[in-house]
Amino acid sequence: MSNQQRVFKNVLGGLKKMLPTAKQGHTVSLAMLITGIVLGKSAQLSKISNEVPWPAKNESIEKRLRRWVKNPNVAPEVYFIPFAQQLLAHLAASNTLVLALDGSTLGRRCMVLMVGVVYHQRMLPLAWVTYRGKKGHAPVHIHLEVLRQVLPLIPADADVILLGDGEYDNIAMLAWLAAETDWQVVVRTANNIQVCSEGEWLSLDELYLEPGDQLALPAVQFTQQAYGPVQVILWWDEHEKQPIYLVTNMALSAEACHWYEYRYRIETLFSDKKSRGFQLDKSHLSDPRRLARLLLATSLAYIWMIYLGIDNLLNGKRQLIDRTDRRDKSIFRLGLDWLTYLLKYDLLLPPLNFMPPPLPLSAI
Repeated sequence: MSNQQRVFKNVLGGLKKMLPTAKQGHTVSLAMLITGIVLGKSAQLSKISNEVPWPAKNESIEKRLRRWVKNPNVAPEVYFIPFAQQLLAHLAASNTLVLALDGSTLGRRCMVLMVGVVYHQRMLPLAWVTYRGKKGHAPVHIHLEVLRQVLPLIPADADVILLGDGEYDNIAMLAWLAAETDWQVVVRTANNIQVCSEGEWLSLDELYLEPGDQLALPAVQFTQQAYGPVQVILWWDEHEKQPIYLVTNMALSAEACHWYEYRYRIETLFSDKKSRGFQLDKSHLSDPRRLARLLLATSLAYIWMIYLGIDNLLNGKRQLIDRTDRRDKSIFRLGLDWLTYLLKYDLLLPPLNFMPPPLPLSAI
């Protein structure tokens, strides 16, 4: 059996167990996509098809994959949400769920807005909205659309913290979160924002800070729309060149600053899916709906690689694929390289799994 066949058989068997009611032909195509993505380290359909062990010409395989990403019946509700729900339940069992919201360019003249959940130094994808547009702030209705996708996935008793950069300090989103969820929220805001503290309106840039300072303005009205009360924090980390400004519903400013640092991990998700992994930025697709379906396949492939990276660490095999004196590789990179190692030496592949361990791991 070839390496391609081994991977495809492993992926298809795992998908069938998780998606027993899905159409078999669609599940087979999804297994083809995941196989081609991880072996070819590419999200281009032409390159994916080169790695698929199927008795047909590459052109025919590519056409089949293209039909899959075009098919409106291939919906996240069927092919991704079951995995996302189990993943969140798995992680929420022993941890606060830390979610982050961010956008990135994708395909040709398209954007994606994605919500992910923090897992150690990485972010695991949960939901996304793709749309035509250039780099810049997404419309508010896109923010709400992706959050509405995530909300039903969260276990009822889970503690949730949502993080976002300066794009997400809009009143409509903050008000929706306050009305529809009990999540704690920390988002970045601008230094020229107006707040009302103790009856006096002021701009945040009027307040003087030095490196190392942290100033909290509790129970203020935020912007001229007088939304609140919220806490606004001015924070100049001594290792940064300039201060940042946060708005939050958390009571403790130090806690809000601590959690906000996790936001940057969603950037590792995009870089892993792009330049460091699957080259998703080089996809030639220009239809947002098709890109959304391709994201479904790359997201499952990504979570699987995270699982394999954890498998490598927990089994004490890191030194086989990384430096012996220190750890250089991310969990994602370990997963990719561990799969390559297992195939090279004809070793048993772990069963397909999209559930990284929820407990803190000293090895990570």
